Amino acid sequence: MSTRTIVGRLLVALIVSIMGAVVFAASPHYKKGGQPVCTVTGTTADCSTGSVAGLGNASVAVTVSISASQGQLCHNPGKNGETAAGQNPATATGSNTLNISPDQIKNGNLTIPAISATATLAAGSADQAGCPNGSWTVTLEGPVTISGGVYNFQQPPGTTIPSLSFTF
Repeated sequence: MSTRTIVGRLLVALIVSIMGAVVFAASPHYKKGGQPVCTVTGTTADCSTGSVAGLGNASVAVTVSISASQGQLCHNPGKNGETAAGQNPATATGSNTLNISPDQIKNGNLTIPAISATATLAAGSADQAGCPNGSWTVTLEGPVTISGGVYNFQQPPGTTIPSLSFTF
């Protein structure tokens, strides 16, 4: 066998072994008890700190999003304050992103800070609420409904890691 063939085969073996090590190292997961816990109070989602292992050496973006809705009440200005339920609820979304630099990742480990997001609901116009006409005024009424909360973990930012992302 020629020296070129031997060197070529050794080079291929080296590349394959390095790629295998890179794939093996890329196994992001929450440490035991390290998955953040997200709770919703009113229209605010609060997510606790977390602990992750198996990360690469790139920036991380953690985003928390929440969607909320609430009923609207139509007030007739001409009939002693007569009210009617609006046909359409008020809706809002809120999100917050936390950017974490690679220098905070130590040997693939990261402690994720707590993060929160708030959806700010506001009464819409008479037309948006579905009131009988535009002279009616609108207020919010009834319980707030949370239709979704998402914790999204990305490394690098723009690339979601499904094993570290969840809905609540």
